[in-house]
Amino acid sequence: MLKRLTVENYKSIHNATLELSRINIFIGENGCGKTNILEALAMASASKALELNVEGLSNRGIRVAKPNLTFSSFTRTKPKNKIIINLEVQGDQDAKLEIPSILYCDNNDDIYSKWKDESRLYLIDETELHDNNDKRTETWLVHEVNKLTKYLIFSLSTKALRGISSESKRMPLGINGESLDILLSQFTETEWKQLQKYNYLISWLEEAYVDEKDSLKFKGHKLGRSHSILYFKDKFMQNMNNWFSAENTNDGVLHVWFYLALFISQKTPTFFAIDNIETCLNPRICRTLLKELTQLAKANHKQVLITTHNPSVLDGLNLHDDEQKLFVVSRNDEGKTQTKPIRLKPKSDERLKLSEMWMRGYLGGLPTNF
Repeated sequence: MLKRLTVENYKSIHNATLELSRINIFIGENGCGKTNILEALAMASASKALELNVEGLSNRGIRVAKPNLTFSSFTRTKPKNKIIINLEVQGDQDAKLEIPSILYCDNNDDIYSKWKDESRLYLIDETELHDNNDKRTETWLVHEVNKLTKYLIFSLSTKALRGISSESKRMPLGINGESLDILLSQFTETEWKQLQKYNYLISWLEEAYVDEKDSLKFKGHKLGRSHSILYFKDKFMQNMNNWFSAENTNDGVLHVWFYLALFISQKTPTFFAIDNIETCLNPRICRTLLKELTQLAKANHKQVLITTHNPSVLDGLNLHDDEQKLFVVSRNDEGKTQTKPIRLKPKSDERLKLSEMWMRGYLGGLPTNF
């Protein structure tokens, strides 16, 4: 699991180090650099996958800009035109792996310029059990680097979830929500039963169905703009008229099912990020969904970085659990992105939820210019 992330010279990040856990929540005002943290990891992922071109970057969820705009404006010393990303991965029996990336371009003014990486990866805590000649060490190294290469930033679009648009070609799930129906059609019986346990999150939902022959389309259940074969059954409606296609159903159920499938499936990445998890979701669903996703992450060995602007998400956190962390992201007086971990609830004379503490300004991460 990734335990420490250090980023230098990336967009609004001059120099930042974060100690990460399994579930990592990032809050802060708009434009403070939350997504930049997620993107820095995606840059390292593209590097180790040998995909440091425009397609490789954008298909991981990075907002691609020309290198001169990607380098931090705050760097005054060498290496001014290099992005430095260092990851420290903790394995079994205290073995540690450092995965550095030192990224540069030959033409810093060309948006299509391909990035290059001059770094190497190496063990920083070798033991007799994990020496360079040990096959177990080699297997672990390959496994950890492979996990990093599959890292993606998921930022959902309702049109993509509906199967109407398809910009991301990533499999088994696109970064905007594509191919949810295809992944569900490949679920094992155990995975499907696990997914169905969460129907309670959507009050009207009785069951879901993947119509592999798309037969309901020809019975008028969708107009045909969507390629999705996913349907949801409304328990308050009767007969065959209660099946709604992904094209016609409400957007909340699509977002909830996408996140659940992402955390349940053994085919999805074990290390990923979610940008703005609260999109299209009721505040109470946000709170309960985070609690459920945390348990799924532990059960299915997932590690995730999540950004949010909805205070209710924080109420799904348990800061007494070492596998859950909250970070407040802000920009200092010079405009540099900085992060502050919140280890426990700040002391207060009132019994307040984390959401209330955030809104009252006890945590930071709110605009201060008005």
